[in-house]
Amino acid sequence: MIQRLTPDVGYLPAEMFEALGISQLVIAGGLVHWSGIIAAQAEPTGFRLDGADSAGQLTVILEKLDAMLAAVGSDRTQIVSMTFYSTAIDDLSVALGRIYTPWVGQHRPALTTIGVARLALPQALLEVQGCAVVPELQ
Repeated sequence: MIQRLTPDVGYLPAEMFEALGISQLVIAGGLVHWSGIIAAQAEPTGFRLDGADSAGQLTVILEKLDAMLAAVGSDRTQIVSMTFYSTAIDDLSVALGRIYTPWVGQHRPALTTIGVARLALPQALLEVQGCAVVPELQ
């Protein structure tokens, strides 16, 4: 069984994902896969992008990811793999050491970082996608 959903965790509105033909989360085979997360915050009139640099944006993204994983019965210790897309790859390297490494702790997933020319929103410096185990589905 495949379940597609966009939990209400203060990220982008479900209608936005629906209009784009995207599911924020897809649960299949005991894993939750998430679409790319940027440092966006939902607002009544749309959204805003938070974080002036990679560290700031990474902090927001990881907070959103924690909330999304909790919404489906998982958490950061269950992450299997992540891919980071960055328009500021050198800046990201510093942010990974300061923010990501302590956040993930000893539960280190497979990780790939990719430098890109730009992301869907020009102000976004970072987008993170990946998958995690949902323990109750194992």
